[in-house]
Amino acid sequence: MYRHALSLLLVGALGLSGATDARAVPDCSKPKTKIEWLLCSNDQLAAAEQRMALAFREALSRTGDRKALIKEQNEWSERLSDACNDVPCLMQAYRERTEELQTY
Repeated sequence: MYRHALSLLLVGALGLSGATDARAVPDCSKPKTKIEWLLCSNDQLAAAEQRMALAFREALSRTGDRKALIKEQNEWSERLSDACNDVPCLMQAYRERTEELQTY
C-alpha cells in the first residue's frame, strides 16, 4: 500500500536527523502517485501541504514525545492516501491536520 511519500519524507528528515526545514517537495518532473501529481499541479494544495509541514515541525519542537507524534503523522499519512484522491478532499485534510498539529 502506498504511504504518502511527502509526509513520510518529512517525518524521516525531521524525526531522525533533527533538521529544521519543514519542506518536503516531490520531484514534479516525475510524480509517482496521484497525491504527488495533485501537489505538483495545484499551487494552493502545495501551499496547504507546506503549512501542514511547518505545523508538524513546530509540534515536534513542542512535544515531549517525538516518537508518538511521528507515529501519529505516519498513521495520518496512511489514512490520507486511502481517503483522498482529489484537490478538495486533500485541501480539507491538510487544513484539519494543520489545525490539529497547531494544538499539539
